[in-house]
Amino acid sequence: MAMLGFYGGTFDPIHQGHLRLALYVRQHCQLEQLQLLPCHLPPHRAHPGVSSEHRAAMVELAIAPYPALQLNKLELGKHSPSYTVETLEILRRQYPNDTLCFVIGMDSLCAFTRWHRYQDILSLCHLLVCQRPGYAENAEATMLLQNYGAQSINELQNHRAGKILLLQNPLFDISASQIRAGLQQNEPQQGPSPALQIPAVMAYIQQHGLYQV
Repeated sequence: MAMLGFYGGTFDPIHQGHLRLALYVRQHCQLEQLQLLPCHLPPHRAHPGVSSEHRAAMVELAIAPYPALQLNKLELGKHSPSYTVETLEILRRQYPNDTLCFVIGMDSLCAFTRWHRYQDILSLCHLLVCQRPGYAENAEATMLLQNYGAQSINELQNHRAGKILLLQNPLFDISASQIRAGLQQNEPQQGPSPALQIPAVMAYIQQHGLYQV
């Protein structure tokens, strides 16, 4: 029985913050594999600025050097908003004998009980909660951790689903919106440090003229 991780997001575009977090979670949580799930139509935020095909291609370029990271296009074929519980139901059918772990941020945990069928999500997977700059645990997150919190990776390995593990991941001061803003002004260096961008992804963006006004 393998432990598999799934990391959803718009990845609009993917950057070093996403990539380094994925690598940290995969190693720290002893996951056999971590799959990145670009979202086609997110239900609770604005639609991505570029097509699903472009975003998937950028994810593929970013993770190419890392065999334990994989691109999963499951949600990209949908023509309706992507709800996590529905994605996890499909993944559970695909991986009936494995333990599924879904990566979210502290901002999401603070609002998790408002997610569509949130209790069903916990019946399908464990949650791996990453720290995010500017977000602290609120009363809702505290309640969830008291009821479902795990203290170690072993607890995840010993249960099929239903645990929430709070991670102490490194923080990266970067966001996709910063990168988009710099590109829209034709000044990518005014956004995040170039060290926090991904050269292959930036080359793809320039090649296809993405995020230009």
